[in-house]
Amino acid sequence: MSKVVKFGGALALVFGLTNMAVAAQDHTHHAAHVHGVGNLEVVQDGNTVFIALESPLYNVLGFEHAPKTDAQRVLARRVSNLLKANGLFSLTRDAQCRRSSHKLVSEVLNPHTHEKGHDHSHDHSHSHNGTHSEHADFRAEYEFECRKPELLTDILVRVFQQFSGFTELHVQAVLPSGQVGATLTPNQTTLVLKK
Repeated sequence: MSKVVKFGGALALVFGLTNMAVAAQDHTHHAAHVHGVGNLEVVQDGNTVFIALESPLYNVLGFEHAPKTDAQRVLARRVSNLLKANGLFSLTRDAQCRRSSHKLVSEVLNPHTHEKGHDHSHDHSHSHNGTHSEHADFRAEYEFECRKPELLTDILVRVFQQFSGFTELHVQAVLPSGQVGATLTPNQTTLVLKK
């Protein structure tokens, strides 16, 4: 993993990791876009825990284009609501964490989420020559505030329960104690942060 310089708190660190990943994906996007596979970033900074989930839309929708039928529109709304809901991640109960914010970046699931000057929305539905391609990603970001962050030992990830299109999540976590890397699967859904 590239060296990460922490400036301005964990949020800057999350976006720093993202910017590095985007720069790398710009050149290897098709290799990085793998159906069934997603990436999970976790950063703990003081009482705050940031979690970001990135994935091909295929993993949650079964397609990667704007909905074309009523059934696809209903499915896209349902998936968007599930990603915005508060049930994908369960942090150690004793740490007393509650979600304080969330953001969903996807032109298909949450249209018009492109921010001005923010050209890395992870919705890669256009190829480099400007024509439409069938590859599109999304990014969901969550922030939790913990009353007792020192008691945070694990995160139960319910992504596999909610979305059967996932087969693996590659995790990078940056914690006060150091970095943790892991691969989660439908049979291993708990990210262990401390033993």
